[in-house]
Amino acid sequence: MTQLWPRLGPAAARTIYFGLRRRTITELAGEARPTHDRVTYAATGGSRVAPTEIAALTDDLRRAATEFGYPVPAEDAERIAFDRAAAEILYARMDLTTVEAAHNGIWNFLALVAAPDLVLWRWTGSTNVERWICTDRTRHMFARLWWQALTFDTPTGDGRPDHSLLRSLSESDLNQITERRSIAGNPRLAQAVARLLATAPAETRRRDLLRTITPRLRRRLAFVDFSVLTDEQLDDHLRVLAQAPDDHATVTPAWHHPIAQTFE
Repeated sequence: MTQLWPRLGPAAARTIYFGLRRRTITELAGEARPTHDRVTYAATGGSRVAPTEIAALTDDLRRAATEFGYPVPAEDAERIAFDRAAAEILYARMDLTTVEAAHNGIWNFLALVAAPDLVLWRWTGSTNVERWICTDRTRHMFARLWWQALTFDTPTGDGRPDHSLLRSLSESDLNQITERRSIAGNPRLAQAVARLLATAPAETRRRDLLRTITPRLRRRLAFVDFSVLTDEQLDDHLRVLAQAPDDHATVTPAWHHPIAQTFE
């Protein structure tokens, strides 16, 4: 059954946040706990997750972080590598519907109560409160990782998730894709963009490629329903957009292109 995770409202989240700002990583690790007296839960839709399961999740996350230098401040490359590992752990351990995962309160709880030490370690030197208190799920410490794992999950033949596509993306790639909700809101379209980046020639600058195709793609979204295209058609469509000479060039309209024959 789908899990219901503890939710920490914005007022309680702010109170806790201001109380832990001057703590060290070691102190926060000692204060972390799987419960809090100010949490609430969704009334229906699943069963409440047990404190032992929350503790198991945070234990797994800390073990992964240890591989990348935790609790000693780490280099950017190590922290980004932790992100990729943590995304898979969160996705595997948290049996959430997208409705439940869209509630900011569960991410407030994880960051401020269950694993505040990991947030401080991952974002050492950052003063961005959005890493702790979830107001934008593309910026929060844990929310962004779970949603990244969901977006780039490509099931294998035996039904198990495959996150190799996620691991192939840089932090810049992910920011460019996930922060554009018109693209990230359609996981298959986001995956097609990721495949385009992964198969681009070695000399291609991914950032430049994304900046080229993103405005073209967003214009097409006004009159092309990408959700009905097959993966092959999505890949073909993105290649057409990427190969157009410039933004003022004439690109073959979707209804004239071979991949649009499905609609005729």
